[in-house]
Amino acid sequence: MGFSFYPLDTRPNVFDVVWSKWPRREDKLAPGPWVRPVLVLAVTAMVDERTGQKFAAVTAQYGGDFEAHHVSQNLLITAAECRDLGLHKPTVFRLDLGNRKRLPWCEEYFITQGYVRSQKLISGSLNRQQQELVLSCLKGRGLEFPLPVS
Repeated sequence: MGFSFYPLDTRPNVFDVVWSKWPRREDKLAPGPWVRPVLVLAVTAMVDERTGQKFAAVTAQYGGDFEAHHVSQNLLITAAECRDLGLHKPTVFRLDLGNRKRLPWCEEYFITQGYVRSQKLISGSLNRQQQELVLSCLKGRGLEFPLPVS
């Protein structure tokens, strides 16, 4: 599968919230059918060995609907915090390894929400308090940050 890579200078930063066609588990790594918010935890410059084209790989955590049993050791974005992050409702970013993926920064995986005409790929960035909470949650799970270079 060929990808339509975004230019490297458009890549997100760590702790940005971006919109992604997050792959469903049953579809392996194929782009998913719905656009979801994801939290960026790492960005790596890469080179496509077949074409020599430079691109970014984004390591992100899935964001989904808030459910009470998902609060422990995850980042909950409350209704009061949504607007600053470009979200329309409370969201939980699940900070476990099962909800983490490394995806190419490309049109196939990262697109804007269709229902918001002015939405950008990068919808917002975590504030310092939210960043510290992410680090605390990852540490509580025994996970490293920054992420190991692969």
